[in-house]
Amino acid sequence: MPLPRRRSSFLNQPAAKERPGSANTRVGTVGITNAPRGVFVGTAPTGVTSSMGTRVSRRALGISSVFLQGLRSTAVPVMPHGVGTGGRQYPGGAESLNSCLMEYRDKVRALEQLNQQLEEQIKHCLDRKASSAGAWGPLRQDWEDVYRHVSESILANARLMLQTENVQANAEDFKDRYENEQPFKKAMEEEISSLYKVIDDANLTKSDLESQMDSMRAELRDLACNHEEDVRVLYKQMAGGEMDEPDAPIETNLDQILAYIRSHWERVIEKNRSETDAYLECKQAESVGSKLSREEEELESLKTECNDAGCKIQSLQAQTESIRALVCTYCDAGCKIQSLQAQTESIRALVCTYCDAGCKIQSLQAQTESIRALKRGLENSLNDARHWHDIELQNLGSVIGKLESELGDVHGDIEQQRRDYETLLSNKMRLELEIGTYHGILDGEESRYHPSMCTGASEPEGKQSPLPPLSEPYGSPALQGSNTSSP
Repeated sequence: MPLPRRRSSFLNQPAAKERPGSANTRVGTVGITNAPRGVFVGTAPTGVTSSMGTRVSRRALGISSVFLQGLRSTAVPVMPHGVGTGGRQYPGGAESLNSCLMEYRDKVRALEQLNQQLEEQIKHCLDRKASSAGAWGPLRQDWEDVYRHVSESILANARLMLQTENVQANAEDFKDRYENEQPFKKAMEEEISSLYKVIDDANLTKSDLESQMDSMRAELRDLACNHEEDVRVLYKQMAGGEMDEPDAPIETNLDQILAYIRSHWERVIEKNRSETDAYLECKQAESVGSKLSREEEELESLKTECNDAGCKIQSLQAQTESIRALVCTYCDAGCKIQSLQAQTESIRALVCTYCDAGCKIQSLQAQTESIRALKRGLENSLNDARHWHDIELQNLGSVIGKLESELGDVHGDIEQQRRDYETLLSNKMRLELEIGTYHGILDGEESRYHPSMCTGASEPEGKQSPLPPLSEPYGSPALQGSNTSSP
């Protein structure tokens, strides 16, 4: 931050003003320049290369930047006697400038040594304070509360993450199912649309068939009526004598048609009657032949049964003989059978006990299988719980490590900020003192150079010219000429 001050130049010139908004421009009592922040200011004897520069800040010095242009210069710029802008002569200007630069170099070196000593003392004091200020007891409870809240929030966050992952997995499963069901849905919709078309076609065919059925029923009713009338007429014709002969018909076409119909149906009736008579005669002959054939078959079956019965009787006689022999042997084997019965009873008891033991063994095997399945399920759940617990512990460890590193960084930043603040405060105080001393020096130099300015103004214009204002930059043509002409 630049420190504006109202100062007077050496030769009673007005002090230069600061340029607002320029970070790299500094205002001095002699001139303005855009030199870098850190420069080397120093002097050396004539003809000797100067490598002894003092790196100071223009803000710390608070002097004109014209004195800070000796950036590792090979020689101190010395202005010749009476050389100025436009070849004008200035008596005693170069010597006063060189002496001023020498004085400032000595002062800067002394201030640098003093600054180094003060920095060492401040560093030693801060280290001692940092070593003694390690009591963090009052803040430990707050740290523990913050740590507990952070751990609880981390656990809650982990649970929420697990829940969100489960919800996302379920959503993905439902999405997959939905996508898998889409083609089936489309196929069913197509089938339903085809069935709707089939239903429409069936309705059309149904309406057509209903119309056809109505027409067929009407035709059937008409045919039934006509048939009844024809049958009635035929019955009347078959009755013959009972019918009254009608009057002589009138010779018309309708009478001829009726006569033709009557003769046609009479022929049909005669034909049907002859066919029925022939059919009845055939049926009677077939029934008689079938009766005779049935009686013959029954006789043959009776003969075969008699022969079979004789064979069976002979076989039964042989079986009775064998049974008698078996009865004799059975009497001998009675004792053996009783002993075998006792053995069978004991075997049955053993079989019952064996069946009971087998049932118990099967029930125990089922119980062991269920217990093994339960054990496997519990082991799987335990492994899953351990896995998730390890993952949570790893996450918590990483979070704790990050928090510890962040806490260390915060402590370091706090300590660094405190040190920076103290150093800046000390630098501010020191710079204010130095600026006050520089103001005093500059005021003394100004009062000393007032008489030389007055003598220079009384000389004639043809021989001498006034010095240029020292507020010009050090890189002006006059000073550059002095640098090139210096021995």
